Amino acid sequence: MPAEKKNLQEKTQKSMTRKVRKWLKHELKKPVNIPEDLTKGAVVCEAINKLCPKLIEEFDADPKNVIAQTANWKKINAALIKCAVAPSELPNAVKAAKGEAEKHVLFLVYKLSNRAKTLRVAPESVVKKIANKEARIRKRFELKKERKTEALRERTMGAIRAAKYNRKYKKDRKKRIMLHRKAEKKGNFYVPPEPKLAFVMRLRGVNGVPPKQRKILQLFRLRQIHNAVFVRLTKPTLNMLKVIEPYVAIGYPSVRTIRALLVKRGYAKINGQRIPLTSNKVIARALGRYKIKTLDDLIWQIVTIGRHFAKCNRFLWPFKMNSPRGGYKKSKLRHFVEGGAAGNRMGMINRLIRRCL
Repeated sequence: MPAEKKNLQEKTQKSMTRKVRKWLKHELKKPVNIPEDLTKGAVVCEAINKLCPKLIEEFDADPKNVIAQTANWKKINAALIKCAVAPSELPNAVKAAKGEAEKHVLFLVYKLSNRAKTLRVAPESVVKKIANKEARIRKRFELKKERKTEALRERTMGAIRAAKYNRKYKKDRKKRIMLHRKAEKKGNFYVPPEPKLAFVMRLRGVNGVPPKQRKILQLFRLRQIHNAVFVRLTKPTLNMLKVIEPYVAIGYPSVRTIRALLVKRGYAKINGQRIPLTSNKVIARALGRYKIKTLDDLIWQIVTIGRHFAKCNRFLWPFKMNSPRGGYKKSKLRHFVEGGAAGNRMGMINRLIRRCL
């Protein structure tokens, strides 16, 4: 297919060359070498003056160097702009003089041959209108290019930050394993630090829930069955969780589980609307002022209970989880240690989340 396209382009160019040569010979009454004579610009100046007399008053009929050829092409461009030819259709004067824009030059002369009877000096208002339009197009193109460059830079910086976070997660995990093995070697026990983050999922509906427990569930934004949120573990929140323990499942999620939650069930709360987290633009638009621009930045703030954890948690709409695949083992009314589903199950919450995704 590419070979066929190339052959077609070559045939088109040969056809245009024949037509341009024939037209110039008819207008100037002399043979013309293409593309050598077109590069010099003198032939094009003579052709334009034939179509529109005295449009180009002075030009170098026999340019000896690139500078003289460039001057000719600058005059050609200025003259054609007066005839309401869009600046984007004109070749760069320097490239045309050096022979680096042969196709562009050939196409321009081909268009002039088609406009032989209609090429006239346009009113100043028309020229200004075309110039303004070209300026708007150029400005829009530059803005689009800037946005593209900025997006590329943001993607690169986001990838660098993600790699840095992954290194820190890996380092913390290795440190815990090392401390555990060190303690085991000496016959001691390694007690990990108290977790700071919990994942809380509501297990029961509205029936039979006392007013106090119902109010606490509302404060945690757990208004429906199988709603779930992240909670920072402090003394007040721990006391509140003890009160609603029979109605919720509590646990400490891993980084992998948090990522899966945000990717599969993540929704943002923007102007009271539930917006899916389909791209980093959604996060950057709402949390960009806090330097949280990607999903990895959001995960880092949640995992480490960062400085802007409260804002990130408020930004996230409460997760709407499915019923767990395979159902609950015995009864969700019982505590987890009794074979039920309610209460604190610590790190085993990851299994429940995977079944509810």
